[in-house]
Amino acid sequence: MADLAATPTAAENSPAPPSPVLQHPWPNRYKPIIGHCIVFTIPTFLGFLMVIFLAIPALMPPVFGLDPGSSLSSLNISTSHVTARWNIVLSVKNPSKLIAVEYADMKLLLSFGGELSLSRPSRIPAFDQGPRSSTTVRAEALSTLPIVNDLGMKGLVNSLKGGEVSINVVAKAKRRLHLGPCLVPVFDVYFSCMGVTFTAPNSREGGGDWMILGGTLHCEPDIFTLL
Repeated sequence: MADLAATPTAAENSPAPPSPVLQHPWPNRYKPIIGHCIVFTIPTFLGFLMVIFLAIPALMPPVFGLDPGSSLSSLNISTSHVTARWNIVLSVKNPSKLIAVEYADMKLLLSFGGELSLSRPSRIPAFDQGPRSSTTVRAEALSTLPIVNDLGMKGLVNSLKGGEVSINVVAKAKRRLHLGPCLVPVFDVYFSCMGVTFTAPNSREGGGDWMILGGTLHCEPDIFTLL
């Protein structure tokens, strides 16, 4: 009699299910945090680039200079007063290659010896400048000074009578950058032109013009200018 094969048990007939693969729970846990980081990182990075884009032209000082066409005219020295008309011509250059600039509320103040103000601050109308462009602006200042027993005043009178006078020109202006339709305020501009010399021609007659023939025509940025 043939041997019968052994019947497998129920446990042997049903294979065991595969062991579950363990998964780390942190990917699902940190997905919202990663999403929020991405949402905030992109605007922050773009804002950082915008700050750099604005900071570079904002920190580039414009180039100011005095034009030799500036003049002193209508000079009159009486026993009681000194009157004169100062015609100041400025050249302004925008150093930026990309961004246009607007200057507003520009004021000029003339002084003698660093202390004696020759006039009230003169205002220059607002103007725009394209990239890498130069602009010529004009300002007029009127002096009506009483002759008093003062060293500064005596020095001014003696210089004018001697045919040569050196003055200081300082100025301040608000500056804004053109970014499409928007104007973005940046640092105010301060500059000073020291030792600007007006000299009378040899053939000058009363009431003639005095032209700039010497002295410093280049102006330097000056954060200590007060107007």
